Amino acid sequence: MTSPQHAAPGQTFDSFADFYRNSAYAAFPQEHRTTGSFGATMFRAQHEPLDLIDPPVPEYVFLWDLKGGGCLDIDMGDGIKTTEQVPSNTLHVVPPMTSVYFSVDYSHELTGAALPSVFVDALLEEHKQGPNVFSSFYSRPKSVPRPLALMDAMWRHSNTLGPTANLYLDGVTMQFLALVADHASMSPLAPERPEDDRIAHAIDYIEAHYGEALTIAELAAIACLSPGHFSRTFKATTGEPVWTYVQRRRCERAKEMLLTTQLPIAEIAYRCGFASQSHFTTTFSHQFGVTPGLARNGSIQ
Repeated sequence: MTSPQHAAPGQTFDSFADFYRNSAYAAFPQEHRTTGSFGATMFRAQHEPLDLIDPPVPEYVFLWDLKGGGCLDIDMGDGIKTTEQVPSNTLHVVPPMTSVYFSVDYSHELTGAALPSVFVDALLEEHKQGPNVFSSFYSRPKSVPRPLALMDAMWRHSNTLGPTANLYLDGVTMQFLALVADHASMSPLAPERPEDDRIAHAIDYIEAHYGEALTIAELAAIACLSPGHFSRTFKATTGEPVWTYVQRRRCERAKEMLLTTQLPIAEIAYRCGFASQSHFTTTFSHQFGVTPGLARNGSIQ
């Protein structure tokens, strides 16, 4: 196996856009835009398979893989993490001042957004979030439809000029960051990722879509297994039946929201995928031994 090449050996860059235009990536078709008043930049590019090391830049870089389709290796200095079959419409995040090795064995199309770390870190601190809030996106891409819909809006409106346009784009950008952080916040509560990549893909999907209606058939398709085989393999891998896992994760997410937000309990039930507040109360009480109302008042650890 040949050693990966540096995309821009010996060079340093003040921004991701500058790097992309003046490195090995310059050979690929690409378009760049600016967006809003936060100093954010965006790009779209079409890539052939690549095996490159990107230099550090002082920005958070959000990469949307529109088509997926093959194997992705990522190394941010903590060892290579492999996703054997990248789904379409997944999001990957690169933290600021981090050198990253990417190996992609398929032709792919990316939309990217780079936001200055000074702006993002100040925003996170203002809202009592740490700089590692996006860390669950660092080593593996995730399917997150709502944030990607906002990223698409950022791209579509990025060439619009004027103060009103900037106000709109700034609002969309902040919503995008909030939703990515919200999806990423599931990670600390999640179990270790199983070695069986088929089940790992299904768990990644559950973690990203816990607030939506889920079916065994849908999750089995994500894992590329028949529903029966998926159910058996999931339990053998995780020690829990599928729906026990899903309901536990929904309750754990609801517990976090009860303790850290002032959202009404009915709204939390809806956001966490429960059919009604009564269903939520019953399931939550069974999981933790107290009702959601008592949990909010401090009767739970």
